[in-house]
Amino acid sequence: MLRAHLENCAVLLGSATPSLESIHNALIGKYSLVKLTERADGQKLPLIRILDMKTEGKNKSGPNVISERLRMSIDRRLDKGEQVILLLNRRGFARSIQCPDCGHVVTCLHCSLPLTYHRTEDRLMCHLCGFKALPPRSCPECRSANILLQGYGTQKVEEILRRTFPAARITRVDADVARRKNAVRTILNQFRAHKIDILLGTQMIAKGLDFPNVTLVGVLNADLGLHIPDPRAGERTFQLLTQVAGRAGRGDLSGEVIIQTFTPQSPSLQYARHHDTDGFAAQELEMRRTFDLPPSPISPS
Repeated sequence: MLRAHLENCAVLLGSATPSLESIHNALIGKYSLVKLTERADGQKLPLIRILDMKTEGKNKSGPNVISERLRMSIDRRLDKGEQVILLLNRRGFARSIQCPDCGHVVTCLHCSLPLTYHRTEDRLMCHLCGFKALPPRSCPECRSANILLQGYGTQKVEEILRRTFPAARITRVDADVARRKNAVRTILNQFRAHKIDILLGTQMIAKGLDFPNVTLVGVLNADLGLHIPDPRAGERTFQLLTQVAGRAGRGDLSGEVIIQTFTPQSPSLQYARHHDTDGFAAQELEMRRTFDLPPSPISPS
């Protein structure tokens, strides 16, 4: 934008999920707005279902990882020879290691953030600075041997998927896999050639992919980015859900999206469910104005 200002030339910004700053600039006339109201190929947008995980009990796959509703939907799609994308925006096997006796959580020596356990390397890793450590066999604070893995990441979900769908061809895509040269490109080419049935990944697979045979997208935990101390948490969650939902139903077959969440009433989820970017922007901008958060309030004309 600065280069365009210096050179006195036009800039074309294109996004299915523009930032609130860009929407604000369009509303005050700083940007000219051009809307595309339907897909380029004329296909319908997928049907999005919000699944309240508070009503889901434990199943054979583990507590609240893959709901029975999602499992049955995956089964139906696989029986028809269709493909599935599953999103979990957290890599690793478990998000932290915690002692149930004293409550201690193993954290990074440099960042003080909880370390994530990666089973493939059998290491604890800081996703901020890259620090690695061996997992402790007992609590560093109270020496209890009851130290436990908490939460789940893509590695653990991949393990659950292989047990739940033993005949399916399953591949994981996240930052750990992407370290290998050309790994992501090879996986996506295999998925395009129908050599993979279920593609599990982080936000790396949420946008830019066009696979006509993908008819089901599942979001395993939509709350991951929602409950963090960041004013843009709701906006980013809405953008991520809208982007990944767009991977379903891009061909002749209709698409379906199932979003698992413990916060079904969240505006980010409800507006994403109805593909309503304008509605989300209106309520979010009003909230920003109420609490004096950016973008700045719209000046009266």
